[in-house]
Amino acid sequence: MELRPIEYILADQLSALRWSLSLAESCTGGLIAHRITNVPGSSEYFWGGVVAYSNAAKSNLLGVAQETLDQFGAVSQATVIEMAQGVQKLFGSQTAIAVSGIAGPSGGSPQKPVGTVWIGIATPETIFAHSYRFFGNRQQIKQQSAEIALWLLAQTLTLHWSDAAIQRQVQANQPIAVDFSSDDLDTMRIRAIYWQEKWIPIESIGRRWQDASGSHFLTLSYQGTVFELIRKADGCWFLRPPMEAIRFA
Repeated sequence: MELRPIEYILADQLSALRWSLSLAESCTGGLIAHRITNVPGSSEYFWGGVVAYSNAAKSNLLGVAQETLDQFGAVSQATVIEMAQGVQKLFGSQTAIAVSGIAGPSGGSPQKPVGTVWIGIATPETIFAHSYRFFGNRQQIKQQSAEIALWLLAQTLTLHWSDAAIQRQVQANQPIAVDFSSDDLDTMRIRAIYWQEKWIPIESIGRRWQDASGSHFLTLSYQGTVFELIRKADGCWFLRPPMEAIRFA
């Protein structure tokens, strides 16, 4: 059975908790707000968002300190945390998502290559940020950033949500970052996947196939774990739960 998009699961969580959401987007350029507002009834919990693309907007609209931008840069843990706090205060929402990154194809550096994205999550009780390195073209990096940002908030809200079925759906919808060589299904080489907060090198691809849900890759890590990876048409990658090592046909 095809799982619902993560923004619909997030809608159930926010509505049940009676919590509101606001967004501070940079590299995603409003894509997260677009997905949130595709859900009917989203006005009940979505207060609004700010596309703070420039440093001046981050500072003037969201209250990011100039010292933070000067010392750490726009794509940093400190900046997205201040962005999340700023938009949370601006709209008076219980939760907030902030995203800042380098979607490419230019703008990267050895320290922060193209595809580097920081995502900040704020709730009434906590605030944190994670960094990711995405691969693909500009649109695919934006799509992956939005997908993981929505999933991170949904995962965080499971701490306040007792519905086991919804919790399972959140985990089953887990997007991941994948280091791959090209967009061609037949010749693509998968180098590594980012899972459980670490990069896992991939030794080989045992099988490749396509169906209505996307392009599937049965991969084997150097540690002998099998991962089924699914790449959607929009460039987002998803992970099926790892299985015991098997012999590839």
